[in-house]
Formats: sequence, structure tokens, C-alpha cells
Amino acid sequence: MPEPKLAPAIPQLPTGDIEETAAFFSEKLNFEIVAKAKQFRYLTLKRGSAEIHFWEAETKEQARALGSSSSCYIRVEGVQELFNEFKANGVSFRYELTKQPWGMFEMQIDDPYLNAIRFGEPYKNIDGSTIQETE
Repeated sequence: MPEPKLAPAIPQLPTGDIEETAAFFSEKLNFEIVAKAKQFRYLTLKRGSAEIHFWEAETKEQARALGSSSSCYIRVEGVQELFNEFKANGVSFRYELTKQPWGMFEMQIDDPYLNAIRFGEPYKNIDGSTIQETE
């Protein structure tokens, strides 16, 4: 019997307004709107092989409360270039491109409903260094 093959995981994050979230991701982060199903209160976005789904909460306040505890991580090749692109688009960062002790160059953006969208690339791909040992 053939071995099952898993595809990449796709986060499903809360939003308080599908239109606002679609505009933010398409205009600021250059994601493509794949599907916007207003009757089902559902949004699908994609950029490259990264895909994010959003479901609309009952209220904007509920979406922000849930979003403040939600996140997704997107691995990137060319994180410096992506950071420069986002800066040029006027994106606000939770934190800008940072070398993390767990082996990644990362940046984080909070979407309009406080979902943490983190982008990262292993620093061995960028500067050849390895993970910093910590206790």
C-alpha cells in the first residue's frame, strides 16, 4: 500500500470582516484572493505556495479577541526581499526582520484582527550561520 502524502497545513484564522481582510492581504501583502464566499463568511487567500483561510466571527470584537491568540507561520525563500517589499507597501510590523536564536530570520505582522502572521527563513540560507545554543 502506498505511503500517504500530506500537503502543507493551511491555517484557518478569524476575521471580523472578510472585505477588510481581503483588502489588507491583497493590497499590503500582495496575496491573491482565491475565493470570497460571503454567504458562508469565508475567505481564501494565496501567495506562492502559502495559503490562508479566514472565517468571519459573529462580531469584530469577537474576531479581535480570537485573533489575538491566533497565528500562522510562513516559511520564505528571500525573506529580506519580502521585508523590503512590505516596508515599501507601508506595512506595520509587530517586529521587523530579526535574527532569532532558534535559527530563523523572522518578521511578524498583525492583520486587522490581530492574527499574528509570521514570515521566516533559516539563517543558514542567508548567512551560513547555525542555530545559537541556549540553555
